[in-house]
Amino acid sequence: MPLPWLEPLYQQLAQSYSQQRFHHAQLFNGDIGVGKRELVDMLADALLCSNAHNLIACGKCKSCQLNRANTHPDKRVVKAEGQTIGVDEVREITDFINHSSAQNGNKVVVLEHSHKMTTAAANALLKTLEEPSLNRYLLLTCEQLALLPATILSRCAVHEVKVNPSLAKKWLGEFNIPHYSWLELFVEQPMLIEHWYNEKQLDSIDSLYKFATELKDSDNFSALVEILSKDSTLINVFVLFLTEHLKEKLVLGMDFFSYQKAQQAIAEFLYNSSHVLGLNMSLAISKLAFSLRESQN
Repeated sequence: MPLPWLEPLYQQLAQSYSQQRFHHAQLFNGDIGVGKRELVDMLADALLCSNAHNLIACGKCKSCQLNRANTHPDKRVVKAEGQTIGVDEVREITDFINHSSAQNGNKVVVLEHSHKMTTAAANALLKTLEEPSLNRYLLLTCEQLALLPATILSRCAVHEVKVNPSLAKKWLGEFNIPHYSWLELFVEQPMLIEHWYNEKQLDSIDSLYKFATELKDSDNFSALVEILSKDSTLINVFVLFLTEHLKEKLVLGMDFFSYQKAQQAIAEFLYNSSHVLGLNMSLAISKLAFSLRESQN
């Protein structure tokens, strides 16, 4: 069964499939951690299953066994290896779709992070979308619809994947996660919390939160540098904590000029972290701490 907050959307998809109104290109947009990958994997399994019911795979047939082993010849998963998805990867999708299916059924392509396609890649995909083949399905995920051309969006069935916070909290409750004051910030990204839990990163996230609230008063950033250097995806989490702490300061009486100055320093740190090759993280954090100290004195 789908994740609890995904059930209404999945029921809609199952109904459209049973009524033969299921679009050949389905695009699922939403934040990191809302369950897009889990959704498209479940859909792909059902579309390839030889005995699916209500768009739910049986789990027993040969196709399901192949899916479980990640060896199904009629399923292709494409995602960005670096910062972008290039035209060659998309041309491979077209080639894959145009060949006969190995199991004499459907063929499915999962295209993750479709917003990372280059212009040439998007144009190549457009040709495939304009000429849909029977029993061929494209399942796309996206985090920023604005980065996709309107021509792509107009040829896909676009779905917003959102999380019901109460359902997410109940689901997360099964993991017996310790209470952290910052958890509420990510309750609408439950799969992200699950990932941190499984990777034993929750204490590191908590350390980021504490550093964010005390950064301007600190002098030793070695532990912070180690966490961010080990997993660069946590830089955005750290910046979120900094921004939320700054908002609290504004509510408590921080003058708006100082607030803007501090926000600018945080934005500069975030930009440099993602655009400057070989960035000296220790130096960048020291500079950020100095700027925050200056803005709040």
